[in-house]
Amino acid sequence: MDLPKREKTFYFDYEGESGFRYEGSFTIKCRLTVAEKYASELEKTRLQGDTSNPSAGLSGMAIAISTLRSRVVDGPNWWKQGLGLNIEDEDALVELYSKVDEYRDWE
Repeated sequence: MDLPKREKTFYFDYEGESGFRYEGSFTIKCRLTVAEKYASELEKTRLQGDTSNPSAGLSGMAIAISTLRSRVVDGPNWWKQGLGLNIEDEDALVELYSKVDEYRDWE
């Protein structure tokens, strides 16, 4: 028996503080498997570094990036070139995270 994919595709369009326009279609996983949740938690821990008490900024960015990396199935080239770490605008990442969060557990 195959489990349902539970994917959603949406268009993202946001102009960052740098003036760069982040746009394109994203396909995301609305539900994660146990293995994917585990991998996302490991990624979040890795991004926080070996810090037992990370700053709020570091923790927030680690949550956003690890969540996006675990949920985005396909995205535009600007996303694929570094999976969120190569863009200049934190506000664009936060906006994308918010958009993806709208579809969490969507059916």
